[in-house]
Amino acid sequence: MKTDFYSLKVEPMVSSSYPTHDRFRNDLEPCLVVVTVEGLERVDWETRPEKACWILLLPEVIFMNGSQYHHQVGFRWEHDNGTWSYEDCPIRYLYGAWHGAEGALRLGSFSEDERPVIGRQAASIYTDDLGAHYTVRAKNTSDEVWRDVYFGVCFNHYQVPMTGYRPHFRFGDRWVPFQEIPGVTPACYFPTQARFGEYQRTIVSKPETEAEEPLSFPGVVGWNLTAANGPLLVCHCSKDAVSVGANQMSPCTDLQLWFGDMEPGEEVSRTGHILIAQSDLAAFAERADEILAQL
Repeated sequence: MKTDFYSLKVEPMVSSSYPTHDRFRNDLEPCLVVVTVEGLERVDWETRPEKACWILLLPEVIFMNGSQYHHQVGFRWEHDNGTWSYEDCPIRYLYGAWHGAEGALRLGSFSEDERPVIGRQAASIYTDDLGAHYTVRAKNTSDEVWRDVYFGVCFNHYQVPMTGYRPHFRFGDRWVPFQEIPGVTPACYFPTQARFGEYQRTIVSKPETEAEEPLSFPGVVGWNLTAANGPLLVCHCSKDAVSVGANQMSPCTDLQLWFGDMEPGEEVSRTGHILIAQSDLAAFAERADEILAQL
């Protein structure tokens, strides 16, 4: 079987008219990107009011100095020459400032003295014949060195759960279903081959049993069979990932992009990729390394 990549459309949720679930209507909405495939508004027999789409949180959270800095705010999206982007979003320590209110995530009030700006972040996303490609950029504007910096990027399958509930990961030459990995919990993350040592210093949720080997492919693949369109496969990957995982409670397939130590004034960027194809896992597996080399 061939792996035929779909042409994707990406739009910030704040600029999109595509119908999405009310769960995404909260103070986190400005960081959300709606990912759709023309002709795949319905992937099967489902009659739910929300059409099929995936939601990318660009990014979801920031980690540094052994702490989570949580969701950031201040996104101002612009569209130019086929690329959506935002610049100059402030980075603050916002852990503890977020709370749930009537089922929605809300940001509480705070003063600049309580939570000063210590950096800036930016992001962009565009599409081509393979899929959607994003960049996250950060700059340390403080006087302190940032240690062990990584950004979490979530790819949410809530409106297409049939792909989100079947994630697979490659260990060596074996593609293993998430549910069959030893020590797996409903939400956990695995080290990549390139960043096995750095993974030990992260504070993401990890399997209950220590990983014996890192992932040999720096991404996660979810796939399933649809009645109308045959096999449907979704891949979220990055050569810059320190860990890759899944959260079966959303469901979502996530990456943590490794930025490392950042000196005052230093700026670093990292990239990731979303691929959606008419393909089963076996066909994609045959070309996985070839596809990764093109990204």
